[in-house]
Amino acid sequence: MTVTRDLQALERLLDDPSPVVRGAVLGRVRSSGSAGMRWLRGLASHPELGAPARDLLRRLGTPEAAALGFLAAVRDASAPLEEGFLALERIVRPELPDDAYEPELARLAARVRELGAGPAGIRERLKTLSRVFIGEGGYRGEEDTSDQPDASLLSKVIERRRGNPLSLCALYLMVARRAGLDLDPVSVPGRFMVGWFGQGGPIYVDVFAGGEFRTRDEIALALRENDLPDSGSALAPADRRETLARACRNLTAQYGERGDAPRANLFAGLARALSAPDPHGPA
Repeated sequence: MTVTRDLQALERLLDDPSPVVRGAVLGRVRSSGSAGMRWLRGLASHPELGAPARDLLRRLGTPEAAALGFLAAVRDASAPLEEGFLALERIVRPELPDDAYEPELARLAARVRELGAGPAGIRERLKTLSRVFIGEGGYRGEEDTSDQPDASLLSKVIERRRGNPLSLCALYLMVARRAGLDLDPVSVPGRFMVGWFGQGGPIYVDVFAGGEFRTRDEIALALRENDLPDSGSALAPADRRETLARACRNLTAQYGERGDAPRANLFAGLARALSAPDPHGPA
């Protein structure tokens, strides 16, 4: 039996709940080397086997294995944004549990729903969200994070209540989704933001600046004044793939500034992979 056929024979055991069975599958995949990793990566978007495949990728324990798990999570179109960020962070912190962000996100969202009970327009709802996240939650922008990966890793941002524009916006979006607000990430050059693109929009929220509202014209003018591109795509909603690619670029720069070349190179490779056309279709 070839290695590939041998691995395929393990598919019926992949979602077996027995720790003994799962340990045996993990050992077989590890002994198969790169072929085993490719096999698991191919299953990571499977509708039934994707979750156990991603779990095994994480449990393999190496940064390279975690990176493959991250790429698989990005390709899963049904996965929420936080799953991508969690998979990204596990490259550095493999011990993170599946619910690493959930207690804080759920707590903040419950408070938003409590304060926002009753009819309200979108601006009032966004102000309530910012009041909870920034005013009560204490989340703030950290000005100099050029050599601080903790400003990009969401579990660390939750612990410290400090982050860069992208990490703060990511958490803000996750709270908004749980509170019933349909917002989008916006990959503005130089300052990541979130946007409302429903009726009466767009409304841009500069989370890093304390939740200030921005107009399209204001952002475009600021970009031109700083010699940054102000094309329409810079102010349009960003998809998960683009958002996570920018997170990888941030980590590349931060680890590079710290002199951690292996991690800087790993995240640079992930950024390149996400910036290239996806052969499996849009993520």
